Amino acid sequence: MISGGRLHRTATVLTASTTTDNLGRRTNNYTANGAIRCDMREQGSQESVYADGVAVVSNWEIRTRWPNIARVGLTEVDRLSVRGKTLRIISIVNLDEADRVAVIQCAEVQ
Repeated sequence: MISGGRLHRTATVLTASTTTDNLGRRTNNYTANGAIRCDMREQGSQESVYADGVAVVSNWEIRTRWPNIARVGLTEVDRLSVRGKTLRIISIVNLDEADRVAVIQCAEVQ
């Protein structure tokens, strides 16, 4: 169970585009598709090789109610925007398979 008092952040769900380019890859466009109340916890940061250089990757854990995830149709290809941070979803876990709490592991590349 997750306490309602912990859900003091609002996350905007950015849904991935379903269109593809000439090579058949998904285009990199996201559209706002609703909002969910959540709890946001930092899991640490590390430097890592990214594209042509080095970037700081911050890991975050987002907790929300499972029905919210089902309502907006959130998947791992979507993004979340919380407190000005755009987070890439790594995994979505249905805690204890109870359909009550969703634990979303995310990463932010700075």
